[in-house]
Amino acid sequence: MKTFDFDQRLEEIQMSLANLFDSPKASTVSRLEEGDTVVVHLSWVVESKRDSTLDARCAATIRATRAQLERYADLDTAQRRTIQQRIRQRVRTQFEERQDPNQPGGACAFDVELDDAIFHADKDDYFPSIE
Repeated sequence: MKTFDFDQRLEEIQMSLANLFDSPKASTVSRLEEGDTVVVHLSWVVESKRDSTLDARCAATIRATRAQLERYADLDTAQRRTIQQRIRQRVRTQFEERQDPNQPGGACAFDVELDDAIFHADKDDYFPSIE
């Protein structure tokens, strides 16, 4: 697969995550490649204040291996959409478990490790494991 195609496939995942949570301000999504690991960082506002420095934010750091993402990149559009939904569900589940009611606005930060099962397009019975 061409590098351009691979980058485009990663951007698909980033775009699918960008609107995952309702946020009074635009969510941010960035990507970093660290050797064999690809890290996507998603940040959004859970409670906005008049002064933006007081906004309560949540952040998710999502990690996958390059091999997992190369398998994803080789799939057809429908299969990639299925995997995007699985990733979105995993992030949402982790958020629901990690949101901290003791923090202003429920601010939180958490990590999401994507396992190989998420990237198996032929698994119709996939259910995210809770870690």
